[in-house]
Order: sequence, then structure tokens, then C-alpha cells
Amino acid sequence: MDKKKLKKFQELLIKEKEKLLKGKHHIEEILKKSPKDATGELSTYRTHIADLGSETYQKEIAAYLTTQETQILMKIDKALRKIEEGIYGKCEKCNKEIEEARLEVIPYAELCISCQRELEKRQKR
Repeated sequence: MDKKKLKKFQELLIKEKEKLLKGKHHIEEILKKSPKDATGELSTYRTHIADLGSETYQKEIAAYLTTQETQILMKIDKALRKIEEGIYGKCEKCNKEIEEARLEVIPYAELCISCQRELEKRQKR
């Protein structure tokens, strides 16, 4: 891959990383809030058990999203290192070039589309 394209993907990865970090920070702030702060109520006492269940569910979803974002951030950092090492855009399984169209959508992709499909088939079994 030529230097101009590598620079483009590097910028794309950095923008994606910044966006994820902002979102992750926001979710972490939500997770830190107490039920009292989150609802604006004067007491944490609930008149119905479903209220507490809804809050718990929302916090579980937020924690899951934070985990997913962390995994993507690690992949972005790995892709940025690959750019520096001159091996960006190579499939980690078959070592063929990952299609540029795929990298434009998922700039941190580790596998070409063929290897990714194969992996997903095995995971379904």
C-alpha cells in the first residue's frame, strides 16, 4: 500500500479512536452515577421493583458497550502499530492484502473478507 493511502487510513483510525474514547468516557460517567443521581430522585427507595430492574439493565448494557469499545480501541491501536511497521492491510491468517473497500468500512480489520467469513462459519457451529 502506498504512503498516501496509509496516511488516509491512519487518519481514519485516529478519528475513530477519538470518537470511541468520547463515547466510552460518556458511558463510564453514566456507570459512576448513583441511582439517586441518575433519576434525580431524593431517595434511592423505589416504589416498584421494576424501577430498580430497569436501572440495573441499563447499567449492564452500558458496561457491555464499554467492553466492546475497549476491544475496538485495542484493535485500532494494533492497526496503527501495523502502519508504523509497514504491515498494515495484510490478513493475519492468509497474509493476502485486505481489500481497501473493507478497510474503509472497518479500518482496524485483521482478516480479509474470505478469512472473516470462514471464522464466522466456525463460530456458528
